[in-house]
Amino acid sequence: MKRRVTRFIAGAMTAFLLAGCGSTGSSNTQNDTAAVTEKENSSTDTVSDSTEAVTIKMTYLTSGTEPEGLDRIEAALNELTMEKINCKVELVPLAFADQATKYNMWFANGNDTDILITVFQDYLAMINSGAFMELDDLIQSYGKDMLEKDKEKNFLSAGQYKGHQYGIPTIPSAPGNGGAIYIRKDVFDALDSAGIDVDGYIDYEDLDNIFGQIAEKFPEYTPLGVSGNRTKSNYFYVKNYDNLGVSGESSGVLVDPMNSTKVENLYATDSYYEYLTWMRKWYQDGYISKDAATSSESSDTLFNSGKTASYINMSTPGTRESAERDAGIGVVQLNMCPTYMTTNVYTGVLFFVSKNAKYPEKAVEFLNILFTDAQIQNVLTHGVEGEDYTVQDNGVVIDLKEDRDYINVYGVWGDQSQYYMEAPLVPEDTKKREAYLQESLAHTSKAFGYKFDATPVSTEQSTVKSVISKYLTQLEYGTVDLDTVYPEFLKALESAGIDKIIAENQKQLDQWLAEQK
Repeated sequence: MKRRVTRFIAGAMTAFLLAGCGSTGSSNTQNDTAAVTEKENSSTDTVSDSTEAVTIKMTYLTSGTEPEGLDRIEAALNELTMEKINCKVELVPLAFADQATKYNMWFANGNDTDILITVFQDYLAMINSGAFMELDDLIQSYGKDMLEKDKEKNFLSAGQYKGHQYGIPTIPSAPGNGGAIYIRKDVFDALDSAGIDVDGYIDYEDLDNIFGQIAEKFPEYTPLGVSGNRTKSNYFYVKNYDNLGVSGESSGVLVDPMNSTKVENLYATDSYYEYLTWMRKWYQDGYISKDAATSSESSDTLFNSGKTASYINMSTPGTRESAERDAGIGVVQLNMCPTYMTTNVYTGVLFFVSKNAKYPEKAVEFLNILFTDAQIQNVLTHGVEGEDYTVQDNGVVIDLKEDRDYINVYGVWGDQSQYYMEAPLVPEDTKKREAYLQESLAHTSKAFGYKFDATPVSTEQSTVKSVISKYLTQLEYGTVDLDTVYPEFLKALESAGIDKIIAENQKQLDQWLAEQK
């Protein structure tokens, strides 16, 4: 179970996290960097200085329990950092759920942890409160390798605010946002797939056809696995849009981000209503479980346990292979929309230097190697070679040891394209990641680099989020009558102040766009 969570969250970071694609240049692909030898590293490593070594502190996110073996990993990390930058790193465990509470406490009491990681947090509020240092000058002096990487990967802009660099965003192994449906291969192979573009993008009619056949031929499965409470829309997997740096749709979105910078209420659009009508139909036809809205099992858990024939997830390369490994069966991936490049690709996970940092210069020097040195990234992500994993002869893919004690739940360290790939992935998968990145770049939002600051409308946004939480699950799982509940939903959003939020978002976006000229 721990390994499944590790793989899922590491992929989602991206998605949503946080999720996975290779670099645009061969010199930075996993095939080259993950297996770099000590000799190769020595030509690019930051040279240790002769000053007395210091110890910087960096938060290490946990699921609530400190992982076993963390002291061992810290020791291995410090062997590398002492050699490369004459510095030690103390990993400070912090539960994911405690980020906001702990950080605000630290800001107030002067805690001198140097590097703070934020995962899906309102970091703009922290910046506005003066919690983080501006990094512009520090990066110029101590982050030159990051600046070089930025010329290729264009990631640093996602950590900028009001013209200044504050955060360093984690680079997903496959930058982009796209959606797909994953279907049991034994089930899909038994269907009549004539007319379904398995190599392109499927539409609602294709899905309706697939679900209908599954219901008829495989009554033991629920055709589509959806479950749990929704606070942001699953429509994201069907049609890409730009959330403008916000998690969910509470602040408005760009519905057509490649061609328009108009901020709109996604929930009031005709295309979203069409999506709801299909979900309602599928619920009434029995393609969605009757207890979907109240189930505590995730959609991938339902799939892995053999209760459902399909589920929806990101289209990131490697997701299908992970699904096959977790479920123990063959899985077919059918993409539903192209992958897009938006600010959200990079703003899920960021590294900041605290205003209370004791060693800010050394902190940035460490971030410089964290984002550019495969050895540093792989120690934090996978552990120690020989103890936690073995490297295959190809030098790119690793086999995790079953008896390892170190499991890194949140795969957030630096440039994920430099991580070793976990079996059953193969070296050739780097080409898929390369293609995914190129597709994302070809669909870059006009607002890439912009993030909405909801501070001026924080009260309205809180109320809007409550409305969304109340209505979204039942609407998107098709459990309620649209003619009655959908108008109620739109009216409740309007009363909560969504139009005021959208107007503020539009004002900030227009100002940001003007500054880019």
